[in-house]
Amino acid sequence: MDISERSLLQIGKLCGSITKQYLSVLGKKLNHLPIERYYYAFWVISQNDGAISQKDLSELLNADKVIIVRIVDYLSEKGFIERKSNPEDRRSHLLAITTTGKKHVTTVEKAIKETDTEFLDALPKERQNDFVSDLISVANNSTLIKGERIALDYSLIKQENDG
Repeated sequence: MDISERSLLQIGKLCGSITKQYLSVLGKKLNHLPIERYYYAFWVISQNDGAISQKDLSELLNADKVIIVRIVDYLSEKGFIERKSNPEDRRSHLLAITTTGKKHVTTVEKAIKETDTEFLDALPKERQNDFVSDLISVANNSTLIKGERIALDYSLIKQENDG
C-alpha cells in the first residue's frame, strides 16, 4: 500500500470507531456496577491503592488535570475511591480504593481482560502480538506529533427504549 492509499484509511475514524465499540462491549460487561465509565482509571488507581496522586494518574492516563478531577470526583461520588492527605506533601492527595470499590476491582479487571481478548481474537493468533506491539509503538511515537490535547467524554448514550 502506498502513501496515497494509506491516507484514505482515515486512521482517526477507525481508531474512534474501535474505541467506541471497545467501551460499549466493556460497559455492557460492567453494566451491573454503580459506575458507567472510567473503569480503566479505577483499575489503575486500584493497582496503586493509596500510593497514587492525581498528578500521577494524569501522567499514567495521559490526561490533563481537569479530566482527572472529573474522573476522581465521579469515582468518589460513587463511593469507589477516596482522596487521602499525602503525608509527604500537604498540597497533594493520594487516591485510595474504598471498601465499596474493593468489591469491584476483580470484576473490572476480568471484564477488561475479556474485552481485550475479544478484540484481539478478531485477528489471526499469529498477528496478535505484532498488532499490540505496533499499537504501543504508534501510541508512544504519536506523542512526538504536535497537536492540541482533547478530552473524550466516556458517557453512555441512552437509547429512547432503554427506559
